[in-house]
Amino acid sequence: MTIAALEIVAATIGFITAWVYARSISTPIIKGLEADKLAFNKQVVALKNELNSLNEKINTLTERIGNLKVEIAEKDKEIKDLSSLTVLTADSINVGKYVISKAKNDDNYFNLKATNGQTILTSQMYSSESACFNGIESVRNNCSDDIRYERKQSINNKPYFVLKAANGQVIGNSEMYESGAGMENGIASVKKNGISTTVFEE
Repeated sequence: MTIAALEIVAATIGFITAWVYARSISTPIIKGLEADKLAFNKQVVALKNELNSLNEKINTLTERIGNLKVEIAEKDKEIKDLSSLTVLTADSINVGKYVISKAKNDDNYFNLKATNGQTILTSQMYSSESACFNGIESVRNNCSDDIRYERKQSINNKPYFVLKAANGQVIGNSEMYESGAGMENGIASVKKNGISTTVFEE
């Protein structure tokens, strides 16, 4: 009986000793793993935030690239539109020509001049030089068609004409003439000289 009791006590002491030892070893390990888990979770959150930030930057860059592509396409179109017009110096001009000038408010306009230097058509005002070149191209495309000319009379009964594009927009105005015959000569001169590709910038 005594021996059995001693064995039970010894077993109990052994169990308690083993439990204490195991707890002393496992508890720090568990705490260390929990700390590692917490640190890992923080890293995951930080990486997610960084990924979101990178995605926002990618979206911004993608949008900028799209805008740049649009600008490049517009510039390519302008270059293509202007490629048919040759800008020359005054010394090389010996035919009917377009002369681009700036108004006091920095708007642009052009005059179509005959071979004798007389102004036969004056454009509207344009906010940019490229728009002014587009106006010249419009004259070149429409000047040969008589239906594009609208004959008019001023308030003091002097004849003049306007040149219009296919959409009805006025491209240019003539000077005032003393007679209808003079106006018709002016229209004939625009038809002849309006196809010129010579452009002079003042």
